[in-house]
Amino acid sequence: MMQKIGYWHIKAILLYLNQSITKGNMKKYLFILTVASLLIACGGDDVIEDNLVNDTGEGITPERAAKAQMVFQTVPSPLETATLFQDAGSSYNLDITNPVENVNKYSTNAQKALNLGVYGADLSYANIFDQSQESMFYMNCSKKMSDGLGITSAFDAATMERIEENMNNRDSLMIIINDAFWIADAHLKENGQDHLSALIITGGWIEGLYLGTKSLNTESPDENLMQKIADQKYSLDNLVELLDSYDNAEVNAVGQKMKMLQMAFNKIEEIEAEAVVSDDGGMPTIGGGSTLSFDVGTIIEITNVIDSIRNEIIQ
Repeated sequence: MMQKIGYWHIKAILLYLNQSITKGNMKKYLFILTVASLLIACGGDDVIEDNLVNDTGEGITPERAAKAQMVFQTVPSPLETATLFQDAGSSYNLDITNPVENVNKYSTNAQKALNLGVYGADLSYANIFDQSQESMFYMNCSKKMSDGLGITSAFDAATMERIEENMNNRDSLMIIINDAFWIADAHLKENGQDHLSALIITGGWIEGLYLGTKSLNTESPDENLMQKIADQKYSLDNLVELLDSYDNAEVNAVGQKMKMLQMAFNKIEEIEAEAVVSDDGGMPTIGGGSTLSFDVGTIIEITNVIDSIRNEIIQ
């Protein structure tokens, strides 16, 4: 029986391939990407349709399934977000992550789910920058949040042992981390708690963006980093739609905060580029698409709003 493929697992595969592709092995990776795409198209839909039931015990609606699939495709995992901002020139700063001593503060399931996402992003952030000791700290925090949600299988003894053995192997650790979060995600969906899975994704997205904005020098902002921040406009829109699909007070409260952030992002203008046909001696191609236009003030406003939302989550 084929193992079901989930959000975090596919994201890990695609991120690894994106980092590994070279001109010489392009055909090999195009084949693997095709297989991964088929898994998303077939296995991914099975996960959503078979496992996602809402918090009242009812089967998931086609509308929510579509929104969940859109979030799956567009919202970066915490590891992807950390990689995006590292590529934009960010450096590691221990002072901006959620302090490990906060781990005992969270009592409700919603708080635990959000902060499982937060600590997952901090874990990915530490891993990307080869901070082995901090990675272990945040792995333990993630385990505590996961255990608190009744997902003991996500960070069981065997997983923790694998983590310790691969602490200095970034690529292997990346896969183990994503596997653990996939197990957590699948467990919640299979037990009618997909609203908590949505909060985990939200917490991870918020923390990832927060870490990126904290790397921005507002006095002399880096253009590349601002662009990475602006690019999150699309994933935010889909995340807000997913949160809106739940009839759950705690999810709705988070959704309202995300709409405040969305208002700031909506000041970023999407400009359609004029289509241009080019021919470099081979097959003609059509260029165009859209670009995002923003000013420094809008990006700074986004950093202030995300700062407020994130700090409220971790308190």
